[in-house]
Amino acid sequence: MARSLFLAIAALGLLAALGTVLARNLVRAALHLVAFFFCVACLFVMLEAEFLAAVQVLIYIGAVAILLMFGIMLTRNAATAEADLSGGWRVPGVIAGLCVFAALAFGINNAVSPSGSGAWSAIVARPALEPAEGVAWKAERSRAIDDMPRVVGEQFMTRYALAFELAGLLLTAALVGAVALAREEPAPGDSEPATAVEAEAAVGTTP
Repeated sequence: MARSLFLAIAALGLLAALGTVLARNLVRAALHLVAFFFCVACLFVMLEAEFLAAVQVLIYIGAVAILLMFGIMLTRNAATAEADLSGGWRVPGVIAGLCVFAALAFGINNAVSPSGSGAWSAIVARPALEPAEGVAWKAERSRAIDDMPRVVGEQFMTRYALAFELAGLLLTAALVGAVALAREEPAPGDSEPATAVEAEAAVGTTP
């Protein structure tokens, strides 16, 4: 049952990823990306990583994807524009995707388990946590599992503080750039009446 559910979610995720890459409309591509993020969150739930699933939904779907949607909708004519898929990016993109897939497949199939442990693919239940007395890395692992939100927050504010702030700055710059593009002044002769009253006045004065 679990394997069938995993295969179904993984297949939906792959379809959503393909839709993101192949969609000609930018809004539809962003919606496909939201669907892919949700499939990843479902896989985190199946792996019993509920905190990561919540982070996936709150940050990637609730923040990053919405930011992308705002950027698309604020950019002039981007909501109805269609991407040009006739360029020469297809072959390099397919090759890069196949290389990543081959590397992941090799790493998963040839994963080396700790000494005395069987293959992870044969495990049907989460193994019990070993006692942590006298072993530093086991104590840290126990703390990370038992109190994951606190550990992740501490890591964000200490070890990964610079990367965290740079990511926030990058997203802010993307939104500011989208607003700047949306507020760009129209070229001479391209301006249109802003209201219905101005449009009627323009039509009435036309000989």
